[in-house]
Amino acid sequence: MRRRYLRPLILALALLGCRPHGSPGEAASTKPFPESSAQIPELRRSGVDWTDGEVRAFYVRRVAAIGPADAQRQKEGMPALERALRAFAMRRDARLLSRAMMKDPREVAALRQRDQEKYGDPDGPTFDSLVAHEQQKGLAGDAVYEAIVASAQRTDRALNEALGL
Repeated sequence: MRRRYLRPLILALALLGCRPHGSPGEAASTKPFPESSAQIPELRRSGVDWTDGEVRAFYVRRVAAIGPADAQRQKEGMPALERALRAFAMRRDARLLSRAMMKDPREVAALRQRDQEKYGDPDGPTFDSLVAHEQQKGLAGDAVYEAIVASAQRTDRALNEALGL
């Protein structure tokens, strides 16, 4: 099912002009990046904008932070459910913040449409839908939450490569 959405998504992004700009080293940009969507308008007013490659690199970095944060939470003895909720929130925040950084509203609309079709929500899967998905795969108890933590740390490799990351 994942492949069913990947090809049209890459095609839609390409048609809408979402292609790599610059090199993979673009991720090391000295531009400021927002910590919240409230900062984006101010950054834009000051002349900052981000290429598609920079936005994707930002997203990938935010998602990469989920693993270390979860390791610390595990070390502190946080229960699997709470860790899964926090990993889910970090991933969703990364998605929404990255979309808010994008220049072309048509690209954002295409991503929201894809998520609506795939997950039934324009902002991606809900926590409850992820729980149900893992349970449908036969997982139960903490294994469900551990799977959610693990999946929150994965990004779309093909899309990353298509954008030069």
